[in-house]
Formats: sequence, structure tokens, C-alpha cells
Amino acid sequence: MSRKPSKSYFIVSTAVLSALAIIFDVTSDAFPLRTPWGMKIDFVGALWVLAFFLYGLTEALSVSIITALFITAFMPTGFIGATMKFIATIPMFLVPALMSHISRSKAGAKMFNRVPVITVACISSTLVRLLAATIVNLYWAIPIYLGIPQEEVLNALGGLIPLIAFVAGMNVLQGVIDIFVSWLLAFKFKISEYFGTW
Repeated sequence: MSRKPSKSYFIVSTAVLSALAIIFDVTSDAFPLRTPWGMKIDFVGALWVLAFFLYGLTEALSVSIITALFITAFMPTGFIGATMKFIATIPMFLVPALMSHISRSKAGAKMFNRVPVITVACISSTLVRLLAATIVNLYWAIPIYLGIPQEEVLNALGGLIPLIAFVAGMNVLQGVIDIFVSWLLAFKFKISEYFGTW
């Protein structure tokens, strides 16, 4: 059954999840977990998606913004890293939020406790993430990182397909982790039954 949280509950839960996301970000920077192709895996985004599964879109956005501000101010990746993290990760809960809105389901977050639904949500969110990350990398992040004009990015990387492959290598696995870990915590470890509010 959904429970409407009080303002104080919203503030406390946002603070707790934001603090956990920040701790995960600092820890992943100090002790990076890397794939064979060099990508650093973190669980920051999983906390953002967990905030959505537990408390809805407003809290997920709040936690993601607070975490991004921390990354901007205190982490080595700074504003560029925070912006890329934010743009790449918010589709992982914005798309499920849109699915919930379109379906008009009265089940709330529990609609995602079905494997077919969460599978569709994961695939759709990851595709949107890939599109958003490709555009931002092409027109903003890579030109800044490599110090070259935007029109030379594709030449430097060997074309559009290598760019998409590069972005996919950095985002697809991370997107699946963001959804899968938060789904396990919310529904299979039953955190949503004790703390969920929608």
C-alpha cells in the first residue's frame, strides 16, 4: 500500500540516499572496479534508481542533483564528469517514470516487480541512455576532452560506428547494473515493502 511521505521524511530519505550515493562515488574513485576494456563500474546510479523505486520521481531527481553537485565541487572529474553522469543516468529512472505514467497503473512502483516489465524498462532506458550519451559525447564532452573542434571528433574516432561502440562500451553495462542492482534491492530484498512510499 502506498504511503504519502511527510516533508521531514522526504528530506531525511533524500539526505540518506544522497550520502550513500556520494560514498559510493568516492569509494569507486579510490578503489575502482574496472572491466577488461577499462570502464570503471560504480553503483552511484543504482542509488538514484533505487530512490525512484522507493519514493518516486521527485526524490530520484533530488538525489541525482545533489550527487552531481558534489561530484562537480569535490571530485576530480568535476563539472564534465558530473554532467555526463547525470545525463547518462537519469534516463534509467525517467523512462520507467514515463512507463508508469502512460500505463496509469495503480500498482505504483510494484508494477516494476515483474520480470517482463523491468526487462522492457531496462532495455528502453539503456537505449535512451545510449542515444543521450552519444549526442553529448559527440557535441560536447569529447571535443573538450580531446581539445579538438566538434567537426573533427568523428574523424579522430574513425567514424560514427566507432563512436557509438565507444559510448556503448561505457554505458550499456553500467545502465544494466543501475537497473538490476536497484531492482534487486527494492523488490527481491524487499526494501520497498518497508520504506517504499508509492
